Amino acid sequence: MSSMPLAEIIQEMVDADKVHLPVHPGIAQEIAEVLAHEENGLDQIWSLAGRDPALSCNLFRAANSSFFAGLKRTLSIDEVVTRLGQDKVLEVIESACQKGRSCPQGQLTPEYMPTLWQHSQGCAEGARWLAERCGYVRLADQAYMAGLLHDIGKQFLLSVLEEITSRDELGITLTRQLVHEVLETMHVEQGLRMFKEWNLSEIYQEVIAEHHGTNLETQNIIVPLVKLANKGCSKVGLGLNQQADLILPTTAEAQFLGIDEISLAEFEIMLEDRFLDGQATTKIT
Repeated sequence: MSSMPLAEIIQEMVDADKVHLPVHPGIAQEIAEVLAHEENGLDQIWSLAGRDPALSCNLFRAANSSFFAGLKRTLSIDEVVTRLGQDKVLEVIESACQKGRSCPQGQLTPEYMPTLWQHSQGCAEGARWLAERCGYVRLADQAYMAGLLHDIGKQFLLSVLEEITSRDELGITLTRQLVHEVLETMHVEQGLRMFKEWNLSEIYQEVIAEHHGTNLETQNIIVPLVKLANKGCSKVGLGLNQQADLILPTTAEAQFLGIDEISLAEFEIMLEDRFLDGQATTKIT
């Protein structure tokens, strides 16, 4: 057994930049197929990259690096492509896919990551749907991206834990209860730290910081949109934390946004139809 506390082991590995976010295998495969067979498939690749948290984070990190200090932080994949150029974007995507494939593949990734990917997609689609229904159409794409990335800390921490379990000399047995506790208690802190170090937009940083908070006094309307989408996913069973008895119209976010019961019922149906058909965890379509 290591003499270091688990939190310190995790932080040491984070500081050493030894852990990479895994790319959804279905998306990585689709990108590889487009690159191999499509002569004019760049738009499709950009679209696929914008549906995976790891690829999106890597692209934003590259487009908001210190080289571009003083410029407006990018908020969309289109803005990333405009700033970096097509060749550089492809390079970042291919590198991220390669690093993702090199991540240790133990028991944690196949057990937890499909659920985390599904939850991220559910929150992304849900936040965009809510933005459009609540009259914030111009913010719909940003709401989607914020929903996609809001739990990036969990995906990162899971990769760290997988790396830890691959090192037998640490002598650590990660029970299911311990994994859940680490993900729940540390994901906001780690996600926010990643976003700050990678210089991602403050709009998305605030969503990371506040998506479990109770304060709705914000000028960033994307925060309550993502929070309500997050609760909607928990309500219908998308994610590690499920709350089937949650009544969405009574939530502070629903009341803040002024969305009615009928719309919220339609929102739940949309999530169920989109993600609970038995295919969402195997391939994102």
